[in-house]
Amino acid sequence: MVEEGQPQAGGKRRWRRAAAPGGAGERSGEVVGDLAAPPSESSIAVPPPPGPPIAPEQRRSPADGGSFGRGRGRELPGAVRTPLGLAAGAYNEGARLAFAERYVSDLKRLQDRHDLLASARWLDSHCHLESILARTWRGGGKPQVTEHEPLVGLPELVSSWPPGLDGCICNCAFRRPSKPGFPPEWAWIESNLSHFEPSSPISDKLWFTIGIHPHDADNWDDVAERVVRRLGAHPKCVGIGECGIDFFKHDKSEAEKQVRVFRAQAKLAVELGKALVVHARLVTPENEDMCLRVLEEAVPQDHPIHIHCFGDSLEHARQLIERWPRLRIGFTGAITFRDRASKSGGKPSSKAKGKGGVEEKKGEEHCRELVQGLPLERLLIETDGPYMCPEPFRGQTAHPGHVHRVAERIADWHARPLSEVMAATRQSTRV
Repeated sequence: MVEEGQPQAGGKRRWRRAAAPGGAGERSGEVVGDLAAPPSESSIAVPPPPGPPIAPEQRRSPADGGSFGRGRGRELPGAVRTPLGLAAGAYNEGARLAFAERYVSDLKRLQDRHDLLASARWLDSHCHLESILARTWRGGGKPQVTEHEPLVGLPELVSSWPPGLDGCICNCAFRRPSKPGFPPEWAWIESNLSHFEPSSPISDKLWFTIGIHPHDADNWDDVAERVVRRLGAHPKCVGIGECGIDFFKHDKSEAEKQVRVFRAQAKLAVELGKALVVHARLVTPENEDMCLRVLEEAVPQDHPIHIHCFGDSLEHARQLIERWPRLRIGFTGAITFRDRASKSGGKPSSKAKGKGGVEEKKGEEHCRELVQGLPLERLLIETDGPYMCPEPFRGQTAHPGHVHRVAERIADWHARPLSEVMAATRQSTRV
């Protein structure tokens, strides 16, 4: 079952239950929206009005993303359909129904908020549909995922989203496979472009970006550049990236390579007139300066930039928004996390250790400082799904249907009505 909302008198949504498409599947992939022409000069991207609902007969099929190594899952006698279209056998029916009911309950709680207008629209500005659907992320094999979550196709996933969610921007940033035996994000988008075409019933919910992540910088070459140029010309491609610099998972010996690949893609984004999507995990002021120099060399002041999943210093964030008026800072479900006590029972650590022992600020206090220290009009909401699923679903597969939780935390910390956060972040994501 899925919940569908319709406006009613007084600005509230009236929800009714509707049968969701059935079937089990693996993956599908969509891409991001176009960040180019603005409703206003300050915005980066805003989607068109939502299209018609997906018909119940829209079933999972190989054309919906295909099976790339995980079984489709057979429907057992007496199986029960959950909100995401799962056919669950008796052996796991209770756990999966409970998981589905938690999601439906959360959507009902959202629509009951007095500060969310029926007209509110929002968008997940950054996710990875291939990993969401195929479970190729590092937590995808854990029992809390495999035993509780349904395997669904892209149409079924989209049909589960709340009515105000205009869709998502899917980042395709890996030329190498996310997991052995599965196609990489680049292959996934190539085989799933049909979902982004006007003839698809879900195309109005999907946009994508194309690029090379710093974790995959070894795979940037002339062939990669040609692929990015070709896919970057697609009307539903709204950005180049995510690309950038990561000195948390990598050490400084890779600096020259990462900077070279980042600079090449930044220049390409400017040439193609697409937003630049940046992955920057910089850790130190020295590295922040390095990233700033690359951007200053390659990107004009009036170009749209999305600094994704920001976690560096507030001073660096302020430097960025002052230099580029159309730059936006993205926050994920990580800002909803509560600090956990240390294993020794002491105060929670405010730092994480990366490659070579480098320390990175983290935790609720740091996130609050960043969110409260930046203007609402310069923020974006994102899941970075399947990673960092917001509370109270932490540890599960994050997907665009959870991104309202990020907006709610921003609303709390900015002391603003949720509808204002939705409006500001939607205006900053025009696709």
